[in-house]
Amino acid sequence: MKRIMDVFLSFTNKNYSTGHKFLSLIPGTVVFLIISPLFLFYFSRYLSRFISLSFPKTIEISIALTALLIAIIYMTWGMLALWIDGKGTPAPITPTHNLVTTGPYRFCRNPIELGTDLYFLGMATLLDTLTTGIFCMALGMLLGYGYIKIIEEQELKLRFGKKYEEYRDSTPLFIPRLFPRRDHG
Repeated sequence: MKRIMDVFLSFTNKNYSTGHKFLSLIPGTVVFLIISPLFLFYFSRYLSRFISLSFPKTIEISIALTALLIAIIYMTWGMLALWIDGKGTPAPITPTHNLVTTGPYRFCRNPIELGTDLYFLGMATLLDTLTTGIFCMALGMLLGYGYIKIIEEQELKLRFGKKYEEYRDSTPLFIPRLFPRRDHG
């Protein structure tokens, strides 16, 4: 685990150009908005054969479009907060220089993960059924949670120390709170 953390930490404290930061977002976009959803979609579609909820298509489409709208808002808002306030990106190869606790990060620690999971729900529901969408979102959350707990939280703790621990302890992981907490810094 130490070797993995050393790799992640090797990208910190470097100043990256705007072009470099922009280019670093491309692999993540391809992986998290195209490749992962396809894998999760087909696996979720398979699982939905065993458990199926039946809803009118208009309800499913309404849920899917609402999920996609919220997903786009949270992912964009989260990325802008990391870019502007954090002076970096969500990509591990161009990490933030500052701990971001503003914008959507006041409501939950992982607004981009929340947006991604809602994107999975919306896209899978549009392409198949709400059952497939729910499975897709649940699997995305499970994988995201694993990455966050095993890698991301450890890396943020090493980079930002007590400030991150206080933020982590006072802000929900995925599900945003209705009323934001006060900023820690």
